Amino acid sequence: RLNTNRFPNSRASFNALLNPASLAEGRPSPEDINAWSQRLTNVPGRPDPENGRRIFHHSSVALCARCHRHSGRGNIVGPDLSAVSARNDRRWLLESILQPNREIAPEYLPRAVTLNDGTVATGIRLRSWTREQLRDANGHTLTFDTKDVASIQELTTSFMPAGLVHSLTDRELRDLIAFLELPQ
Repeated sequence: RLNTNRFPNSRASFNALLNPASLAEGRPSPEDINAWSQRLTNVPGRPDPENGRRIFHHSSVALCARCHRHSGRGNIVGPDLSAVSARNDRRWLLESILQPNREIAPEYLPRAVTLNDGTVATGIRLRSWTREQLRDANGHTLTFDTKDVASIQELTTSFMPAGLVHSLTDRELRDLIAFLELPQ
């Protein structure tokens, strides 16, 4: 048994490390923004934006920087979140994290391109004219001649994974939001 008395603020992180399923236990549904907001407000201590910055850019925690940029760091698959604080809307920010498919800007709607040979590529459309050009979920640019394209289908799901909160403790989620709310 791990003794977490020495670092009580890390207890949830230790528990999540040893039992990842614990992050889904007893939490509100992603649709209950008010309950989530209250839950994050009830986390002891002050929010730590610097910890939120580490979470945002960490390669295996929240994976935010895999698709998003902030302050010049990260990838360019999804929107640049450097100025998201200007919106000054914590509820919207929390809702966007909890329900990534609820509101997707048209320029970030993924498309499935089916080629004549049956190959399917999915990505965000960059250009379309004599060639179809997509950016896939890994940030790679894919280019196809339009003569090779059998069909293009707009998808209704975001590249951002649903259930992201099941990889974060309440403290980590609160700190991530605190980081995103910092004015740039």
